[in-house]
Amino acid sequence: MASSPPDSTKGSGWSGDAPGRRATFARFLVFGYVLLIACPVRFWPLGDGVDPTWRFALNYSAAQGQAQAGDTVFTMGPLSYLLFPQNVGDNLAHGLLFQLGLWAVLALVFADIFFRAGFSPRNLGMFAFCFALATPMFWFAAMGTETLMAGAALILLVVYHLRGSVPRYVGALVLIGLLPMFKLTGAVAGVTALAGFITHHAIQRRWKAAPEAVIGLAVPIAVAASAGICIMPSFHSYLNYLRGSIEIARGYSVAMSLESEAPALFWAFLVTVLLVFLLGLQAWSVPAAARFNVLFLGSPLFLSFKHGFVREDEHVINFFCFAALAVAILSLTLDFDKVRFSRVVPLGVLFFLIWFVNVKIVGKMELAGHSTGLHAAKMILRVLPFSGLKQQLDSSAALFPDGARLEPELVQLIGDSPVASLSHNFANLAAARLRISLYPVMQRYAAYTPFLDELNAAWIRDQGPRFLVFNGISIDGRDPWAETPAMFLEVYRWYDSRLLGPRNLLLERRGSPRFSTLETVGQFQIPFSGEFSLPASRRPVLFKMRCPYSSKGQLLKTLFRLPPVLMAVRSVGGSVRTRRVIPDLLVSPVMGSHLPNDLAQFQELFLPGSAKGRFVDQVRLTTSQPSAYLPACDVELLQLAQP
Repeated sequence: MASSPPDSTKGSGWSGDAPGRRATFARFLVFGYVLLIACPVRFWPLGDGVDPTWRFALNYSAAQGQAQAGDTVFTMGPLSYLLFPQNVGDNLAHGLLFQLGLWAVLALVFADIFFRAGFSPRNLGMFAFCFALATPMFWFAAMGTETLMAGAALILLVVYHLRGSVPRYVGALVLIGLLPMFKLTGAVAGVTALAGFITHHAIQRRWKAAPEAVIGLAVPIAVAASAGICIMPSFHSYLNYLRGSIEIARGYSVAMSLESEAPALFWAFLVTVLLVFLLGLQAWSVPAAARFNVLFLGSPLFLSFKHGFVREDEHVINFFCFAALAVAILSLTLDFDKVRFSRVVPLGVLFFLIWFVNVKIVGKMELAGHSTGLHAAKMILRVLPFSGLKQQLDSSAALFPDGARLEPELVQLIGDSPVASLSHNFANLAAARLRISLYPVMQRYAAYTPFLDELNAAWIRDQGPRFLVFNGISIDGRDPWAETPAMFLEVYRWYDSRLLGPRNLLLERRGSPRFSTLETVGQFQIPFSGEFSLPASRRPVLFKMRCPYSSKGQLLKTLFRLPPVLMAVRSVGGSVRTRRVIPDLLVSPVMGSHLPNDLAQFQELFLPGSAKGRFVDQVRLTTSQPSAYLPACDVELLQLAQP
């Protein structure tokens, strides 16, 4: 095992003298501060926007039993609503009880390292400083509590590595086993850290580490399986949840990539250099400790880098804050009798400056609230009285912005009929107290792969509600139809325009499908950046494209991100509009000749009867890195067959 930090009880005044009492008070003070900033208590009102929408949808699906049944797919798991509960069903009470229980677990973990494990004041001071820098990640987009759980598991593993005690090891494994129920990618970070932990012990102890490895594999699997059995109605439902989560993770690098001109990548490189230098200082005196940290923290750090830099906006804080959490954990393994503290301090100062430059994007007041515990304290104070909190959250529907509300004429037409939304922001349906239906991938923009798109398409075909609402808005400048082409094809098959309001289009389900099948009218190849024409026809012409990745593209997709692909569409009048598309989804038929550009054209296309004149006559794909794809794309043109 790695060398243990010096025992803090030696010469630290723990025998009861005045300096010892001051040291004890200071230790309790820092412990209380760390426990406050780690407080997981969160609850949210109904709000307007994409993030408030998925928060509501996850709470709503849990209250309806859909999440537990594996009927909904998103980036979070079936128990994720416990991390950000709303006053929907019993979610608020259940969520707060879970959060208080988690806080008690965190209190035990931090009490262990502050009062029982024998870490020196310098180790604990560095831990507290770096842990405070990680706090914005615990509040990011209402998510982040799952990272607290993963962090607690990693801390327990490190303390077990240094000090032993089976309960620490089992506690860490239980937390890792629970993570898939909250967020599968969070579980991946925990599992990869555990794999590094087991690998190090196998290298160091060889066959003697076998029982530890067996327990390390068995306990998380048993916990995850048991939780799944308790939550999901069937093994098939559990597999659906896992498959959906894997598909979302698989498509994220292409669908959500966002480049930036900010020098965040340079700062990330500099942080990596600082970490390597710190590990080098440790390796100079205790090579085994440095090797442990590389194996233990390397993979989770890489995952945080990919999560932060696929979408290079405020998401970058996930890397810089996880790097702070990694240094906090690493600090517990430093032996300051061998690694000079004076050499570590300049690294800490430089890391803080880099952290501040990149994390201040969330706002200086937000940073202050997170790192001081002010936000956590406000949340705690608002919990009591509980009845008052419920009333405050209930009033959020009445405070919903007027400009974002569903038009009264649409609400009147919908009445008590079931309704779903094709918009990414559909919290306005909840504000209008409508009967909401959720399709499997509850927000269309997250249907990153053909499998996920087909899930939604099958739901529209087989279970689609009477009404659909659509505001025509998409994220990242995507083409709304091409964003989920299989789903929109079924919408076109089964729905007609009913009413166009100032902000939303209301569609109503038909008694019979608009068309039966598609028939191929042409097949050819074009260069990746080449254009193709759409023939003039009264019946809509659709297209499918297959543009395979090159070896470079596959590598970028796996390790980093792929640049956005844009679709330039020329209208019959000669004007050209450019929208983003997800190339993987173009294998499903995309509306071509009648591809609508705005809500008015959507309404015209969905009117009962045959389609009017075409809107589009030419299509072309472009990207900043065409070498990420093979030179040629296969194109197939299709036409609607009459029912």
